Amino acid sequence: MNVSQMRWSASGGWTTPDGSAPNPQLVLAFGGIDVVFENTHYEHLRSNFPEANIVMASTAGEIDNDEVNDETIIANLLQFDSTEIVAHMLPVDVASDSRELGQNLGQQFDTTDLRHVLVISDGSKVNGDQLVAGLNASLPEGVLVTGGLAADAGRFTKTFVGLNGTPESGNVVVIGFYGSRIKIGHGSMGGWDEFGPVRSITKSEGNVLHELDGRPALEIYKDYLGDKAKDLPGAALLFPLNIYVEGDVTLVRTILSIDDETGTMTFAGDIPEGNQARFMMANFDRLVEGAEKAAQFGLQSIDGESPDFVLMISCVGRKMVLGHRVEDEVEAVCDFFGEKPCYSGFYSNGEITPVNGKVECSLHNQTMTITTYREE
Repeated sequence: MNVSQMRWSASGGWTTPDGSAPNPQLVLAFGGIDVVFENTHYEHLRSNFPEANIVMASTAGEIDNDEVNDETIIANLLQFDSTEIVAHMLPVDVASDSRELGQNLGQQFDTTDLRHVLVISDGSKVNGDQLVAGLNASLPEGVLVTGGLAADAGRFTKTFVGLNGTPESGNVVVIGFYGSRIKIGHGSMGGWDEFGPVRSITKSEGNVLHELDGRPALEIYKDYLGDKAKDLPGAALLFPLNIYVEGDVTLVRTILSIDDETGTMTFAGDIPEGNQARFMMANFDRLVEGAEKAAQFGLQSIDGESPDFVLMISCVGRKMVLGHRVEDEVEAVCDFFGEKPCYSGFYSNGEITPVNGKVECSLHNQTMTITTYREE
């Protein structure tokens, strides 16, 4: 497996590829929301790589090795020796179609010798939980599913995804990796601190939370935020919700919007009624430590062998919290794996990966997720 990278910036235009992947089967290009949809960028990549599957997505920040940039494009050129790549794309109109969409996408694949599915999804029209549920239902056990939701720099209005064409709003792309020689690892970790009591989710509908312990959820939330409540909904990215699923398994959920009239809060993923939850807040050092722990899980799941390519998908909320320290978490991952791999990725509206130690994938928020690729 060979990996090369190309970069675009407003000041310098496109660079030539660095590395040795002259005939990639797959190009993963992540770019700023205000530039990635320009047709000239897709056409430039297509003219250089006429036979590749080209996947493009908008971001809340582009990860270029140990740097985090905004309004650039990083294109990763992946050339495999013995791995077959198959990609599909379907559009979604409304979030309620997300589960059916996930099932339809999963059913597109011939599952014989299918090892991994990478998901690059619209991040504004899709219900990520339901998309993942549909994929889980349609793919055989043992096929690792990872990926993320495209982003728009924290605006939460419109995102862009494309397969072999200029990226547009409302698309979901799935990429299948086939063959016995491809080794895929995964890891994810948060690093947030919990605070306040554990509360019961007494009323919710999909991704809308109505009540905690029988009280309006927004009322309780504002009590805890104190003076910061005046900065809602933006301040909500700094205080996500931790949901206890089963045993020691938890899922973190980011708040997208609030409704003062109804006292409800809308999250980036479903809020299961009857479960318990607890508020969380940022701890800078633990967020960076969480990124390194995600890397450790990613290495363990490929038997400790150094990967060729490390794909990082981290949450826009982490980027907002870390601020000028955002590169610290990316550097922690790069320092852990060393100089051999190429590194890339993006800041997202949601991360898709199994919970560490599990097989079935889940939607996460506020995590650093890592997918490692190595071809034997």
